Amino acid sequence: MNPIIIHHRSSHHAKNSGYARLLDFIDATQIPSGKKVLPYRVAKLIGGIVKQNAGLYDTTSVLKDVELYKTFKKSKKKHTVVHYLNAERDVRYTISKSKNYKDTSFCATFHKPQEILTATITDNRYLRKLNGAIAVGANQVDFLKNWLDIDNVQYIPHGVDSTFFKEDYTKRKENNLLFVGQHLRDFDALNYCIPKIAERVENFTIHIVLRKDFSKYIIPHPSISIHSGINDVQLKAFYQEATALFLPLKNVTACNSILEAMACGVPIITTAVGGNLEYLKNTRSILAPINAYDSLIEKTIDLLKDESKIERMSKASLMRSADYDWSVISKKVLSFYETLNNNY
Repeated sequence: MNPIIIHHRSSHHAKNSGYARLLDFIDATQIPSGKKVLPYRVAKLIGGIVKQNAGLYDTTSVLKDVELYKTFKKSKKKHTVVHYLNAERDVRYTISKSKNYKDTSFCATFHKPQEILTATITDNRYLRKLNGAIAVGANQVDFLKNWLDIDNVQYIPHGVDSTFFKEDYTKRKENNLLFVGQHLRDFDALNYCIPKIAERVENFTIHIVLRKDFSKYIIPHPSISIHSGINDVQLKAFYQEATALFLPLKNVTACNSILEAMACGVPIITTAVGGNLEYLKNTRSILAPINAYDSLIEKTIDLLKDESKIERMSKASLMRSADYDWSVISKKVLSFYETLNNNY
């Protein structure tokens, strides 16, 4: 079997974060490889005229498609599995000619919830040519089977680098919450809860780590410190110093920030939505109903006042995070490739 992985790295992801870390654990041909396969201006021209209703397809997508085509022409391997790490982008012209590529199966990993997928990808004809799909959220599986009309959809969790993100309880600070990221974060909940928690908890602080352009959604408060553009070491330090991760969400499949906090042995305070229910099973995490802001406040304050509960939740988070180490997840992905091979 010859895996070919089409990858993408979001600019806001730390070096040790993101789904592209899978590449470090699987021996595969990587696209893009950095080779010049087409003049950039030509790729930009093509990317500029392509409709985006079948998923994001930009200049880099064009270059990936051309490189994938050229890779097929050179390949003499028996069976090839093409894996798009981000199904929401790059899947287009090569897969439309999939019948021309003998002994080849196509799969993709989906990261967005159903509501976002159906709103942004109104033309799913290219995605329906996939032979299989990976869902990073258990809440995606049934939807993807129906939407794509394929049976081979498996829930394989997002991974985390637990060799980098790891616990150091000597650094933990009291009454110090952490909020990380911007995608599907519930800023209304954050802005409502923080002042009320600060009124009742002495020496309360919360560090907020997010892209600079999202800081406008944060209502200033003396207890809040906002950080943007930090490096990996600084991010890890914020996790290790946190009493708990405070991360209300509007929806979720997999949340990278939650996984990294768990690997650092941090208690999780979040919302009972989407993939959270499976990821946080048996972790003692606080999962408040969506929009239940007052409940979120009370549960957070109770936790901050109970050191023994913090310790129990820390240990439970750390124990559960072992299931999401990339060394474990990569083996599950390779096993999924085999199902594509066997069903070919």
